[in-house]
Amino acid sequence: MASGAETTGVVMPDAGLRFWAASPSPNRGGTCRVPGDVRGIVIHSVEGTMASAVATFAKVGAASAHYGIDTDGAVVAFVPEGDVAFHVAAFGNRPALNRARPEWLGAYDGRWSAVNACTVGIELAGFAGRPFTAAQYASLGALCAGVATRWGFVPDASRVVSHASLQSDRSDPGDAFDWEALFAAIQASMPTSAPVVSDDDREILEVVRGLGADAAGVRGWVEKLGAYEAQG
Repeated sequence: MASGAETTGVVMPDAGLRFWAASPSPNRGGTCRVPGDVRGIVIHSVEGTMASAVATFAKVGAASAHYGIDTDGAVVAFVPEGDVAFHVAAFGNRPALNRARPEWLGAYDGRWSAVNACTVGIELAGFAGRPFTAAQYASLGALCAGVATRWGFVPDASRVVSHASLQSDRSDPGDAFDWEALFAAIQASMPTSAPVVSDDDREILEVVRGLGADAAGVRGWVEKLGAYEAQG
């Protein structure tokens, strides 16, 4: 948003980002995703102002996204990253909408689209086919770097994708979107060493989640065991 009081209680370590008062959306799946569940990021354009996105996402039964970025680079939080947001209809119960299937995408489980289940959705104020601002690219790069670091994947061109690449009836964020500027901004914001969740870790986390245990705590315990084995 262009103005307002900065939010308190929204913990976001991504350096340089300005978070304005959160606008929680009721359109979400409260799944409590664990490390390894989020495998990619989908970039959208609002096709309007950030105020219009706030109004739309507040309506019960409408779409949603995890974040929005206004033209001045300010970020609005709509849905917690641990919950599923409803930002892509493809790879769900309407297969006619499916376009290119990412290699990291899981199977549709009958609840929400497979894309929504394993991605974070980010909306940019503006329109497909029109240029976005330098401030938006800077914030988007920092946000993508933070999401990837928190969830353990490399934010490259296979993991940070457009809505249009996934869904046949969408064109956003459009041909004017500067992917080179985005990936430069991501690279500038990445920590020197980012954790990546391995396939072995992912299998462990799936078992842990089934048991209802604390996944983060168990993963730390497993990592310690690995360190002990390396010393022995």
